[in-house]
Amino acid sequence: MLSDVSFRRVSTAFALAFFGCFANAQTIAPPLAYAASGSVILAESTSLPKEVIQQRLESTPITEFDNRGKDQLWLVSSRRLGSRNCSVNSLDVRQRGGGDVWQPSSASAFFAPDPDEIRRPIVIFIHGNRWSLDKAIRRGLQTYEQTIVPWNDAPAMRYVIWAWPADQIAGPIRDVRIKAERADEHSFHLARFLQNIDPRTPVSIIGFSFGGRVSLGALHLIGGGTIDGCGLPSVSHPIAPVNLTLAVPAIRNDCLVTTRCRAYSQINHLDLVYNSRDSYLSLFRFTWFDNKRPALGYTGISGLNQLPDHSTRVHQFNAAQFVGREHDYLEYISDQRIEASLRRHLLIGFPQ
Repeated sequence: MLSDVSFRRVSTAFALAFFGCFANAQTIAPPLAYAASGSVILAESTSLPKEVIQQRLESTPITEFDNRGKDQLWLVSSRRLGSRNCSVNSLDVRQRGGGDVWQPSSASAFFAPDPDEIRRPIVIFIHGNRWSLDKAIRRGLQTYEQTIVPWNDAPAMRYVIWAWPADQIAGPIRDVRIKAERADEHSFHLARFLQNIDPRTPVSIIGFSFGGRVSLGALHLIGGGTIDGCGLPSVSHPIAPVNLTLAVPAIRNDCLVTTRCRAYSQINHLDLVYNSRDSYLSLFRFTWFDNKRPALGYTGISGLNQLPDHSTRVHQFNAAQFVGREHDYLEYISDQRIEASLRRHLLIGFPQ
């Protein structure tokens, strides 16, 4: 057992290490003026070395990220919402469209029937901690460009970049604790958003680090669970179970059978990428929240055998030998094996 003093020292070391990897986040152009040139930058990228893919992803101007002809790209932000009780219409919703800019839209427009009568699957990307809005948009578009654009067999889809307030704040320990609370708060906004989607529409979610915490919180609420004693009113129609991809999620490793136990009932298929060498998540339990449990993104699921049909509904993949010790999202989307696993499980079980 660690003494209180030793535990606090380790906590401080963890916070400094955990957030050091985000210190040099790149600043890019204002997010609402991005355009696309029409070129497919990385369609051939699966044959390239990881280092080359990373370099091209980082050097490609945002304006040159392309989308497939029938896909729709959306930006949905809860960043300015201060209360968990805000309605879904309070979300800032934008669509990348005519003129190749992020055009103002609305939640009601997103939920409206597709004018061309294509029931596009919805893929929602949720970013991690210490990401500005600019970085969230860039990483979201990089994920789309790297994973979806080269995927010739994928149906037309709506790809959503979900942004929540994760900008760096002063004090590393204070930052991680506040962001955990904030991720839980913004789970309510994502939950309401999901509840308004036509249940006949397939939905997949990709959550990285604290983005995994947001997504699990939302599904837990939809399943009838509570967070900090608060829940959501039931809706007239339940959502269809989603496909959930979690990349090194920053939440306790037994959450699916404890604090987020109602989430699993809302999951059609779970694809978990964890990293047993992640030098930041290895110290997650020393942050004095989540009951000092190890991170789900570090160990995989604790309590797996308690989940119904886990042999067919859950896929776990230890990426340690491929991405090493870094808690860096680019390491994951630029690795061919992880990318292939993501693509294989993203729409599994959905009609195409």
